[in-house]
Amino acid sequence: MYTEHANEIEFGQDDLYYEQTERTSDIQLPPVMNILLFAVWIIICLVGFAVIFLAKRAMAGIAIIAVPTFIGMVIKPTFALCIMMLVLPTGAGIGVEETFSLDRGVGMAVAASFLLNILITRPRLRIGNKALWIVGVYTIWVCLTSLAGSYIGLELRRAFTQVQLLGLILIVYWILETNSPATFTWALRAYVVGTLGTITLAFITGAAIRAVEAETEARYAATLGRAINANMLAGLAVMALLAAIYLFARDRNVLGRLVYLIAIIALPAMLLKIGSRGAIIALAFTLLSPLLFVRQVLRRPLLAATLLLVIMLGSLSAGWLVRERRLEAPVAQRLTDVGRAREAFDYRMTIIRQAVKSVTVRPLGTSYTGWFERTGLHHFPHSDFFLLLGIYGLPGGFLFLLFVILMLRTVRRMPLGAEKLYTRAVLTYLLLIGMNNANIYNKFYWVFLTFVIAGEKIAATYVAQSELVATDESEELLDLSPTY
Repeated sequence: MYTEHANEIEFGQDDLYYEQTERTSDIQLPPVMNILLFAVWIIICLVGFAVIFLAKRAMAGIAIIAVPTFIGMVIKPTFALCIMMLVLPTGAGIGVEETFSLDRGVGMAVAASFLLNILITRPRLRIGNKALWIVGVYTIWVCLTSLAGSYIGLELRRAFTQVQLLGLILIVYWILETNSPATFTWALRAYVVGTLGTITLAFITGAAIRAVEAETEARYAATLGRAINANMLAGLAVMALLAAIYLFARDRNVLGRLVYLIAIIALPAMLLKIGSRGAIIALAFTLLSPLLFVRQVLRRPLLAATLLLVIMLGSLSAGWLVRERRLEAPVAQRLTDVGRAREAFDYRMTIIRQAVKSVTVRPLGTSYTGWFERTGLHHFPHSDFFLLLGIYGLPGGFLFLLFVILMLRTVRRMPLGAEKLYTRAVLTYLLLIGMNNANIYNKFYWVFLTFVIAGEKIAATYVAQSELVATDESEELLDLSPTY
């Protein structure tokens, strides 16, 4: 299974400038040229920021930054993916009054640049993971059900959103599958840096303070802009924390590890300030879930030690926040009030029961806008599965369950290593928060599920590398052994 990956690695290391056995979506350039282009891009970005903040010419500065960035995206889709991951923590919809955001703008640029890149490189790709085909079938079903809704305009908008998500999934998968494993690492680095930078910028600009003032329970609920969404911010922060843990174990760069350590210490405290109970419980279970796989943990003692270190640092950070009483009183009450938690749970169970009742009357679903008319409720079910069951009926619920099963099998097939532990943690967390809040329409949810799918190849590649190193070392020992 890993022989083909080993051959690709060996070939790619010996010759970086010629056609590889698997064509990449990146246009191949000499390393010196890559470094030069990156340095020029950094300088241009600095000039653009100077124009924005010093000359107070926002549109001119944005244009200075955007044009070379888009050209770089066309030449290097891996660069486009890193830029997208860098701005992803700003949140889809968490922008200027939910009409436009940097995240949305970059998303459109990624799609446009990749279409142009395909015309140049035409990278071959076989979509081997069946989970992606299920997402395609689910998208078709969403489009079909939208035609039966009462408000056809709103239904078609929701269907178009799902088509956009499918396009995003395929682009991210394509970039990860047709380029080196370094793409996986660089994209996650960009996401961790983007999360820390976005949160810091939110405090500097006062966006975080405005969110606290606007939120009834004084929770940090927005990153940038005016939209309030505490659960999305919690999900974005946890994805950064899990990525930082993986990179801390995998990355050997000293400066990088310092950044990951900052994330590991700061993000748990941020989660407490956000006050999302479901996110905190899901994260706790995710970090403790390796105990369910004791035999695998014992086979990787270094990874187990890293995980214990992370849990200890996160616990100390959260404990300090509580001890110093740095949590706003309403947030502390929200996290400790069992009665309120029970009330919230009972209310959500009422909606879930209504979804089950609804599907017995309408097996094909109520449609997105029809849910409110046909149930008389003011909220959707706070659960991915029951949301799809109620809105898109038995076919929607069945396709979601089938997708989850295929994702679990994907992780199970991976060879044991840092990639398997990381992808298992991401999948575990996303499924757990999906039981408490509906995330099926969130961009970050699908992006990281795509990383889980692509992790199968990345894990196989690292195993192939380690096998090659072991083989070379054994051959050297044989060559050095005396002959008689």
